[in-house]
Amino acid sequence: MSFIGDIFGGYAAKQVGKFNQGLLNQQASLEARNAEINKQTFLTVDKPRIIAQHARDRSNTLVNFIKSGVDVSRIDESPFLVMLDETIEQGFDLEIAEFNSTTAYQNQINNASLLRAKGEGEAFKGELAFRTGMLKAAGKMGSNYNQTGSLLG
Repeated sequence: MSFIGDIFGGYAAKQVGKFNQGLLNQQASLEARNAEINKQTFLTVDKPRIIAQHARDRSNTLVNFIKSGVDVSRIDESPFLVMLDETIEQGFDLEIAEFNSTTAYQNQINNASLLRAKGEGEAFKGELAFRTGMLKAAGKMGSNYNQTGSLLG
């Protein structure tokens, strides 16, 4: 009657595989949702904050130059070049922030995909264990029948 243990073992393995798949799919959904939240947070909070900070910095630089008595309207003078350099650095800073946000988003989406694939693997592994258990049970029942004339042995 050891075939009964094989049947229950196979069934349990299948259920564990389905459970693990469900957990990994839920984790993947959470990861994808976090990616969306982080992306939206960057677009609605971080990016406007960075842009506002850059505007304040440019304004402060201009005010400091004006207070110092330098004519900032002359293009060939150093205050204009300093302000231009600052604007370029600020644009670069914003591009880096956008790149980092996009990269983080893609990494989280990729991680969610990997978790879903891992869940599929767990379900497949459980299904294989189930089928193996059923085949072992059938083999033992056949052997029992051949030896004793009864499936139970």
